[in-house]
Amino acid sequence: MTIRTRPMSAAAVQQRAQQARAFMAIADLALSDLSTAGQTNVAGSNAVLAGIAAADAICGRTLGQRSASDNHTDGGTLLKQATPPSSQAATNLKKLLVSKTDTQYSPDLVSLAVARRLVVAAQRLLDEMEKALRA
Repeated sequence: MTIRTRPMSAAAVQQRAQQARAFMAIADLALSDLSTAGQTNVAGSNAVLAGIAAADAICGRTLGQRSASDNHTDGGTLLKQATPPSSQAATNLKKLLVSKTDTQYSPDLVSLAVARRLVVAAQRLLDEMEKALRA
């Protein structure tokens, strides 16, 4: 199976990395103030978006392309190609993608524990992104 991809310039990689950082900042902010109902979903949703953006930046930096597939799991397959065998980046992306629907489309609130797990998974992906950008 061939994954549909789009090329990424160095400028596009930097833009996607900045988006990942911004989504992560909002996720952290949402977790810091849980006084409003739905903040766990805001945190989780932004963590998912941060992880997807970080995966794109990693793939763009390493492979010169990102996934353009309608199926987000294809991004995980491409991410495996872009990272060393010991990397947990694809595993962390998968953890985030599993909760995409629950955090972004469901009227049900995700638990604080789930939101925190998603933020941790996203932060790990951002850490890998920063490492790839320094390489």
